[in-house]
Amino acid sequence: MKKTLIYLLAAATITTTSCKQTKKAPVPERVVETIDEETGISSLRELHINDSVTVANKTYTYQFDFTPTEAVVRNPQGDDYYDNQVSLAIRQGNHEVLNRIFTKADFKALVPSEFLNTSTLCGFTYDYTSDDSSALYFIATVGDADETADMSFPIRLKITPSGNISMEKATDLETEPIRPGMTLDPTDDV
Repeated sequence: MKKTLIYLLAAATITTTSCKQTKKAPVPERVVETIDEETGISSLRELHINDSVTVANKTYTYQFDFTPTEAVVRNPQGDDYYDNQVSLAIRQGNHEVLNRIFTKADFKALVPSEFLNTSTLCGFTYDYTSDDSSALYFIATVGDADETADMSFPIRLKITPSGNISMEKATDLETEPIRPGMTLDPTDDV
C-alpha cells in the first residue's frame, strides 16, 4: 500500500511503472514522490522521456528512463529515499551515439563527497537553453530528494555527435519556463 504525497510537477507527459516492474495504474502528473508505508522509504516518480532534437543540422532522438535503484540514502533531515539512475540512449538515424546508465557516482568529481553521501540523483532533463548547436546537452541534478530542501548540484552534460561526454557544474540555468504554459497549475487530479 502506498501513500501518495502530491506536489506540483511541470514536466512532459510521463508514463510510470513500479520498481518491481509490475504494472500499476498511472500516477497523476502532479505526484512526484511516493512513500512505502511498510518501510517508510520514499521514491521519486519514474520518468520515461522520448524526444528528438536537431544538432549540427541532423536529427537525433533520445530516450531516458529515470528510475529508482535499490540503494537507500538517508538525507540530512533523517528521511530515507531510494537513489535513482538514468538510462540514456541517443541515436542519429540507425546509428547509436550513446547508450549508458548514469548514477550519482558519475558526478563525484563535481559534488562534495559529504553532500554526495546524503543526496540522490534527483533530476534529469534535456537542456533546451543551450546556445551551442554542435552537441546535445542534458542537466543532471544531484541533491536532497526532499522537495522542500533547496540544496542541489546541477551538472551539465555535453554529449557530442560522436558520443564523447564532458561534464561541468551548471551555474547559469534559466529560471523562466522553456515552453508556454509551464508556469500554469495543472487541473486538480485528486
